Order: sequence, then C-alpha cells, then structure tokens
Amino acid sequence: MLFDRVYRLLIGKKGQTQGIEINNLRIQFSIQKTADKNPNNSKISIWNLSKATRQEIEKVNTRCLLYAGYSEETGPLLIFSGNVTFAWTKFDGPDIVTEMELGDGTQEIRDTTISVGYSKNVKSKQVFSDVATKMGLPLSIPNDVPEREWQNGLSYYGAARTLLDKTAKATGLEWSIQNGVLQVIQKGMVTTRQGLEISAVSGMIGSPESKREDKAESKGEKGKSDTNTKKKGTTKITSTEPKQTWNGWSVKNLLLPMVNPGDRVMLKAKAVEGIFRIEELTHTGDSHEGDWQTELNLVDTAKPIGDKKAAKGGAAPQRPAVKPPEVKKYKPYNDGFLG
Repeated sequence: MLFDRVYRLLIGKKGQTQGIEINNLRIQFSIQKTADKNPNNSKISIWNLSKATRQEIEKVNTRCLLYAGYSEETGPLLIFSGNVTFAWTKFDGPDIVTEMELGDGTQEIRDTTISVGYSKNVKSKQVFSDVATKMGLPLSIPNDVPEREWQNGLSYYGAARTLLDKTAKATGLEWSIQNGVLQVIQKGMVTTRQGLEISAVSGMIGSPESKREDKAESKGEKGKSDTNTKKKGTTKITSTEPKQTWNGWSVKNLLLPMVNPGDRVMLKAKAVEGIFRIEELTHTGDSHEGDWQTELNLVDTAKPIGDKKAAKGGAAPQRPAVKPPEVKKYKPYNDGFLG
C-alpha cells in the first residue's frame, strides 16, 4: 500500500489563511496522544527542505497540521495539530534532515489566563465555553454530560487550565486537547463520535495483547513502587506508596487517522471481542518505507480501571453495535490556519 499513502503538512502561523504546504518530500512522524489533560506530543522529520522553509519552521510558535491517510479510502485526514516547541536541522551525508518536536495545545495551556465573574445560577457548560473561547479553541462537549450549577455565582482569576481542572472535577468530567479542539467528556467514558471497528478487515496487525501497568503514585513511574526508608532512633520505618493498576488491550492496525483518545472502538479478534475506549494511541510512519501504523491502548469503560472510574449508566459495552465511519470524499482544508 506504499503507493496509496498520501500526506499533507501545513506550516505557518495561527490566523494565517495560507501557509507552506509540503506533500512530496520524505517525512517521518511519531504522533503520541493520550486522554490526559497534558499536551499531546509529536515528532516529525522532513528531508531536504529549502533554507527559507527551514528558517520559517524554526520561528517561535510556528503551527503545523499533519494530514495523512490512503488516497483510495478517505484521503489525508488530520492526525495532528500543534505548535513547534523545538526544531533543528542536521546534515546526514547528502541529505538535510529537519526535525521538529510539537505540542498540541502547549501554547494555549501554558499562556492563557482568564478572569471571570458570574452571577448566580451559572452552569458548568458556560464555564467550559468561556474558557475555550479565551484559549481560542473550538469546544467539543456532549449534550448529555453531567452539569453543575453554582447558585451563588462563581468568580475566578488565574490560569485557564486551573479553571478547567476545577470545573471538570466538580462535574465528574475530564478534559484534553485533541487536534486543537478542547474535548470535554464524562470521566472514563467515550465521545459521541461514531465508533470504528478494528479487526482483520480493518488492517489489524497480529493479535491484541493483554496489558497491565502499575503506576506508582509519588513519582509516576510505571511498574514500580516507591519505598521510603526513615530512621527513628535505631528503628527503620519503610513505607510503600500505593499503586494504581491499568488493565486493557494493546492492538496495532494500519494507520487509523480518524481516531482520537476518548473515542470508542469495537475490537474483534480471537482473543477478545467487545467495545472499548481509546486511552492512548501512537501514529507512526515514513512516507518512503515501511507501513504506516496506529498502536492503540484500549480500556473497558464498564469497569473501574485504576483511577479511571466509569460513570453509572450509558457504559460503552451496552451501546448498539458500532459501524465503521462512512467514507467521505476529502474536502479542502477548512480548519487550516484559520483560528
């Protein structure tokens, strides 16, 4: 399927109607996304750019949008949107390779402060909407998520991300930024986007693997617990921090550019069959060699998983069977650099 793969990389500043477009040079990409509130990270390498383009990429707050896919299916779809956090160029024999590290929402999370003062009976959806507007991001939030009302009003001044944290905690929700969109959903549950089936038909590679991770509380290390030893006189007191367990499935598939963390998928394989939530994913590929792949970490939303507790009712496994998304013809960029 090497000949069928297509990509477009747009580079410019937020608010521009036109930017630099790259679609015929060699690129490598590694796109990492999680349902966590911390910015998603990406690394993109490009071969043999002109000096002017290299200089443009290395400017502060340069914005990149990467579209990738298969020409005979959906065409190139947006798989990452973010700002360059670091860029450099190396000379590898006859080749000039420019490498970029990018963050999705890094600038908005880091730099946005907000001052609000609401009168009585303000609702949480209004707060989310106002924070998204202040950040300059579209808001995606289901109509049926739990909502809180502050009867005596609400006032706040400070980092926008802190107000998001407080509002999400008060309503049992979680937030993240996915492809430049502020996504708010019920904690541990799924988005309302149409689900996707993952099976041998979709291009699943190998078999799903059962996955278990222990996360130590104090340092966030996977698979370890922190043991602190204290001396009191001649007595040693040893304490072990509690660990949280994450259970699920790891599955690889040919590139699935249309999925994001928080989406639901139907997994069909000999070892397991059911509907799951995407907790993490990684897109990898090289335009000139190898397969383009998506590796997903899936969790069951019907069960408590570590600190990701499922809400009562409406669990994904009880939903109707999920159908693959309809194939739509690729449309020209309408989200590009328009802000």
